[in-house]
Amino acid sequence: MSVSQMVRAALMVSDLEQSREFYTNVLGLTEVYTESEAKGGNMNALIGMPDTVTTRVCILKVPNKPAYGMVGLFEVKNPAPPKIQRQNSSSNVGEFCIVFYCDNLDPVYAQAQKRGLTIVAAPVALRVRGHVKQREMTLRGPDGEKINLIEWDIAKADAGDRPEKWPGVPEK
Repeated sequence: MSVSQMVRAALMVSDLEQSREFYTNVLGLTEVYTESEAKGGNMNALIGMPDTVTTRVCILKVPNKPAYGMVGLFEVKNPAPPKIQRQNSSSNVGEFCIVFYCDNLDPVYAQAQKRGLTIVAAPVALRVRGHVKQREMTLRGPDGEKINLIEWDIAKADAGDRPEKWPGVPEK
């Protein structure tokens, strides 16, 4: 058996407009791959909800890029699913983190602070095996989802030059 690269992360959100605004204006996922509303049918079964719910969906992606690594926002109402109880300032078993490359962390950090979002880790240079590497930060999105941003030239990353390959500079 084999699988493809990840197609998308599907997030249950409490407010579709608020989440869409965040992912569009802060993270730059401005292209709408698909948008719809469903009541009943097998979509609700796939997300583990009864036929009675209404599900609004907006799947966002990076403009002019292949349809991989997208973020699907799913707002479920009547009834809405319960919120996850978590430790916002740390990690939680069973939780995953959405990871993106970002060409400049500073504006994202400023926007997160302005919006009152939880900053798990402010921008900091990653230190690995005695080397200083690229800057990274981790924050919580509008519904508490964990997002890690790796500061790296996106064009280089798209061409296969990724920070994982860069040894960094020796720590002083």
